[in-house]
Order: sequence, then C-alpha cells, then structure tokens
Amino acid sequence: MRSSRPVPSWVPEQGCTGGLDGGLLVSLPAIARLLRRHFVAVLVILVIAAGVDYGIKHSAPTFMETETMVFVPPSSGAHPNPLSAVGGSMLETAGTVAVDVMSPQEQQQVLQAGGTASYDVELLNSYNLEYPNYSNAYLSVTTSSTDPAAVQRTFVVVNRLITDQFTAQQVRDNVALNNRIQILQTGDTGPLIEQGSPKRVMIGLIILTLVAIFGVAMFLERHPVRIGPLGRRSAPGRTPGRPDWTRRDSAGRPLAD
Repeated sequence: MRSSRPVPSWVPEQGCTGGLDGGLLVSLPAIARLLRRHFVAVLVILVIAAGVDYGIKHSAPTFMETETMVFVPPSSGAHPNPLSAVGGSMLETAGTVAVDVMSPQEQQQVLQAGGTASYDVELLNSYNLEYPNYSNAYLSVTTSSTDPAAVQRTFVVVNRLITDQFTAQQVRDNVALNNRIQILQTGDTGPLIEQGSPKRVMIGLIILTLVAIFGVAMFLERHPVRIGPLGRRSAPGRTPGRPDWTRRDSAGRPLAD
C-alpha cells in the first residue's frame, strides 16, 4: 500500500544516478533548491566563515625560540663511557629538572624575572625515562609569543633559572667539581616566526563551512521552524496570536466534548 506521508523535498528526484552502493545521488538542481530554501541560514554560516578567515589572516604572527639542553655526565677513569654507569639516573635527572621548571612556583619566578612569554621545557622524547634511546639526556626549551623581544627575554630567564638551580642543587649535595653534571646549550634558533600552512588552513575552513552549510540545511529541511507574529514558534493546528482554550487532561491530551 502506498504511504500517504509527504515526501521531503530533499529526497532525490527521478533521473538521479545511483551510487556504487546502490544509493541515490542528489542532483545539483536539487542541492541548489535546498540551499535556496534556507538562504538565510546559509548566509549566516558564510558570514561566520568569512569572519574566521579575516581573523586568521590579520592575526599577529607568533614568534618562537627553541634550543636543546644536553646533560653531560662527568668524566671517569673507571668508566671510559660514563653513561654506562649513570645513564639511567641522568635521564631521570633531566626529567626532574623539566618537571620542576614547569611547576607553578617556577613559572612565577620566571614571570617575576621579566619572562612574560609562554614557555615549555620537556624531555626531547618524553618516553625515554622508560625506554632510553639517546646517548645523553636532552631537554627541549621553547618560548613563544607575538612579541619577539618577550620571546628572547623569557628564553634567557628560563635558561638562567635551569642552570643556576641545577648547579646550586649539586653544591648543596656536596658534589665535587670533577663529578658534577654539566649542561650544554645547543641549537639556539633565536626568535623566528612560527611557520604555518595557509593553504591547509584555507582548505580546512572550506571543508568545515561546506559541512556546516549542508548539515544545517538538512536539519532545517527535516525540522522546519515556523515563526509566529511575535517571533515565537507556533504550534501546529493553532492560530498564532490566539489563546488555546482546548480542555486537556493531566497528560496534555485534548478532552472530548
């Protein structure tokens, strides 16, 4: 028996070609009519997307400065390769330094010393505490901000904080000079503009815009919203602007007269 339910206008019409999975493909004229029926919603999404694109293109560039800190074990006559004796503890030491310098107390010290840019200190490969695969312990130090002067200033403050506190800790532990761990700073890039991919950003924005347009249009097609005179959604079967005097039971169902 043929159903009397009205067929939504977004259902593909006759003449549409079938897909590989047996489904129907919506024709371009049907898509155009769908978007035209919900022109206001489509226009709002396009305006939002244009605003996002404008904000991305006119935002201030981000500067970054990064380097690698290498923790070098002391020389030893008994161990020509000192890492064979202290390699594990060296990695743990570097990891502890990274955790300490990223603590709220240390971040407050950096701020008080003039380091206003954001910074990050972590092991070059954070899993090497469990699976050490480098000949020495490495820390990656990175600062970033839209102000290149703040980037360099914070970079200097963080470096000084790490080296001074680590040296002071070895002094408190009465470590002899010839047995102290040394920190070498390598690969300082200086403040550089963070490189992005404008093409990837634009492609991603276009895809998200298309998904939003068709998603909203299909939702409104399945759930049409009828606006009353005062901007209120009118209930079906009721004249907008007039009170509903229908007698109803406790469940809200109309009572028979």
